Amino acid sequence: MELILLEKIQNLGDLGDLVKVKAGYGRNYLVPYGKAVPATAAAKDEVDKRRRELAKLDAQRHDAAQAKAVLLPDRVSVTRRAGEAGRLFGSVSAVDIVELLQAAELSVQRAEIDMPMGPIKELGEHQVNVILHPEIQRPLTVVVVPEEVPEIAPGEASEGLSAIAPQPVTESGD
Repeated sequence: MELILLEKIQNLGDLGDLVKVKAGYGRNYLVPYGKAVPATAAAKDEVDKRRRELAKLDAQRHDAAQAKAVLLPDRVSVTRRAGEAGRLFGSVSAVDIVELLQAAELSVQRAEIDMPMGPIKELGEHQVNVILHPEIQRPLTVVVVPEEVPEIAPGEASEGLSAIAPQPVTESGD
């Protein structure tokens, strides 16, 4: 499927480029999201006429991404329950990172978070990239710290267990 790009797409092409992509990628992502149009003669003429307007829109997106990159923190911290070896019960995903950034009043989408190693499943510092624009990427350090689990005193544990311990069964002589 041949398409004309309406904006710069990472690893594909620049604004106005004629690209050949798989039909599903073009039909399900590029065209519906307004990132490309089918390559017809009329579309080529239209893109040539709109090139200045599209370049101006891309410049505005670029400026907005630069402003957002300045506001983006260098590191965020997330608390999760973990086992003895430092493995998490669950994981930290792009959705969790977006929620942390949105709590800091930064508008970031899940698709803008690039986690090259997949979801985070261990305690410690991990690097992810925030791709705000094809030309603007910002590294972000995600620090995963263990959740504090309240300690139970030995006397308290036995009292709590007696309440749920099975009671002996006595036979009644009915």
